[in-house]
Amino acid sequence: MSVVISGSLTLSDSVSGGGVINANNPIIGYENRVTTSNISSTTADTSYPVTNLANPSTELHWEGELSSPAVDEYIIMALNTEELVDYIGIADHNFYSEQIEVSVEVLNDDSPSAWDEIVSGVIPPNDGPLIFRFTPQGITSIRVRMRPGNAAPRAAVVYAGKLLVVQRRIYVGHTPISYGRNTSVVNARSESGNFLGRIVINETRETNIAFENLTPAWYRTYFEPFVAACNEIPFFFAWRPDAYPNEVGYLWFTDDPKPANSLPNGMMSISFNVNGIR
Repeated sequence: MSVVISGSLTLSDSVSGGGVINANNPIIGYENRVTTSNISSTTADTSYPVTNLANPSTELHWEGELSSPAVDEYIIMALNTEELVDYIGIADHNFYSEQIEVSVEVLNDDSPSAWDEIVSGVIPPNDGPLIFRFTPQGITSIRVRMRPGNAAPRAAVVYAGKLLVVQRRIYVGHTPISYGRNTSVVNARSESGNFLGRIVINETRETNIAFENLTPAWYRTYFEPFVAACNEIPFFFAWRPDAYPNEVGYLWFTDDPKPANSLPNGMMSISFNVNGIR
């Protein structure tokens, strides 16, 4: 679970609709321009095609193939958009466990055979959801570069689009998704009541996300489209990207978010529950 930030990013380029913005404003990645027709990879196991990455399900995976000698692997997205793109989200990968260094590159339109690195290479601190954040720009093609590790690279989901930077920050009372464990277990006991063991059947993450003092126009312009879109799809979320870059979730709603007018001047608040993968 990690936010990886480009060294060239400036916050003024990333603001969605005003507010007092700093590096700790929550970010939401729900906009996704990746489709089965614009994504490709240099290799793919026949049982795990690259088109699986365009599906928000974490049950499906893409997996590359090992070569000898080992060479870099690429996931390429031909977005062909003049609209701004400033993030790539990746869920359910093996980049940490197999020590695979990952970076992001964009096609140089002035030199069509050249690629420019916009996020430097990193081995993530775990195999949780990743957000690569960079300067907003129109993009012809963008690719994820994976240098050889201990095994073939694998991932389940890739998003690319424009982040929603939330107008207000989260302060007290929030449980970061990394620590919101929701575990199903079977406890074994002897006839005399002694503890014999514990089997974890399933473990997910859950938390509540709440925002206050959203201006009416901002909510209607920027936040309501997110709520409507994510009635059907998951989203990437980082609650304090700078202070806690490793606390990132790939989440979905477990109830219907309902905003409320919280102040006489029309300021709005909203609270909703989410589940996510670990």
